[in-house]
Amino acid sequence: MSHATDSPSSPPVELLIEQLSDVSAQVRLQAVEALRLQREVSALPKLLPLLHDPDWWVRVAVADAIGELGDEGTAQTLLPDLHHADPLVRSSVTLALGRLRYKPNFETMLAMLEDDHHWVRYAAAVALGELEDVRAVDALIPLLAGDADYLVRAGAARSLGRIRHPKAIRPLRRAVVKDDNELVRADALEALRLIWNGSPGEDE
Repeated sequence: MSHATDSPSSPPVELLIEQLSDVSAQVRLQAVEALRLQREVSALPKLLPLLHDPDWWVRVAVADAIGELGDEGTAQTLLPDLHHADPLVRSSVTLALGRLRYKPNFETMLAMLEDDHHWVRYAAAVALGELEDVRAVDALIPLLAGDADYLVRAGAARSLGRIRHPKAIRPLRRAVVKDDNELVRADALEALRLIWNGSPGEDE
């Protein structure tokens, strides 16, 4: 139904689905993005396997698309892959579940903040921010302060900004001043701005 309203320049859905298996990661990425923009829900069964794609950017784009097009049933089909042997699959599935705002998975995401692989910790930190659950604040603050990977620290900062609990203000200020990575400092500053603009949590 959706492709009936596509502009003449939009590739047919059938062609885009065919391109999902192209040998070129760039072609696969563009096909995923086009299906997301066209809100082609019928493509979901073809998108799900690409959470295992060998290309990181394709997996991230698929997580975005699933987050926009999927529902609770989609989330439940993803749960087994949270324990996949490949950490990059675990990370992309975690991002997708976060974008689906699948809260029954909250405790598992908290545990994934301690995963050995930095991409999994990053994905869990970002996903917890998508859930906007104040219970995540106490787990994200140590990640912001002490994770060895700057992307994980940046992800924690962004999520603390989304959750907007005042308990995060002091650690975020410290990150703005003391973190040695420019991205972390910038994300911490933006998180502070979000908290100062409106904080739904209770200070303790």
